[in-house]
Amino acid sequence: MSARNAIVVGGTGNIGAAVIHRLRAEGLHVICASEDVTRESSDSMRVDVTDEASVRSLFDKASANGPLHLLVNCSGFGAFTPIEETSLADWRKSLDVNLTGAFLCAREAFKRMKAHGGGRIVHIGSVSDHLTLPMNGAYAASKHGLRGLTGVLNAEGKDHAIRATLLSLGAVYTAFWKTRPEFSPADMLSVDDVAESIWEIARKPLHIRVDELRMVPSKGVL
Repeated sequence: MSARNAIVVGGTGNIGAAVIHRLRAEGLHVICASEDVTRESSDSMRVDVTDEASVRSLFDKASANGPLHLLVNCSGFGAFTPIEETSLADWRKSLDVNLTGAFLCAREAFKRMKAHGGGRIVHIGSVSDHLTLPMNGAYAASKHGLRGLTGVLNAEGKDHAIRATLLSLGAVYTAFWKTRPEFSPADMLSVDDVAESIWEIARKPLHIRVDELRMVPSKGVL
C-alpha cells in the first residue's frame, strides 16, 4: 500500500469518522475535513463543499502534508419527500452537497493526483443511484449524477493512474436512524462495515480499478 496521505470529506459524520479511524489504524495520515470543524490543525480542516474557494483552500492547505493519495467523499444531505412536496431549497441543497460538492473536491484531488502519479477517489453512493425508490427525487437525482461523475473520472484518469469508485450503500445505521425506532440496527450495515470496505479499496495497487461496489444488508433494501 503506497497511499499515505488521505482526505476524508464529511469526516465528522458517523461514516466519515469510522473511515478516518480505520485508515489511521493502517498508518495513513488522514485529514478530517468538515463544515463542523471549529479548530483547524494539520489533520483537521474546515470546508464548505458547496463553496469553490473553501474547497480549493482545503486542498491547498492539505498539500503541506505531501502528495495526496486518497480522497473519500462522505458528505451528504438527504430530503426524503414526495416530489410534489419537495421544496426547491431542498432540491438545490441535495445537488449542491451531494453532487457539486463531490465535483469540486474530486476536481482538486484529480489535479494533484495527476501531478504526482495517481491516486484513488471514493464516493459514497446509495441504492438510490441505481434503483427507483419513492420519496427520493432530489436525493436520487444527486446520486445518479454522482454515478456519472465517477465514470468520467475513471475515463479521464485511466492514463494517469487515477481510479474512482462509487460505493453504493444500502441502509447504514447512523444517527439518522435513531429517530426511526421501527427500523432495527441489526437489519442494517454498520459504519465499520463501510470503513472496512473503503480500506480494502484504498489498499489495492493502482493497476486495479474498482469502478463500483454495492453493499446492502442481508435483507436488501429496507
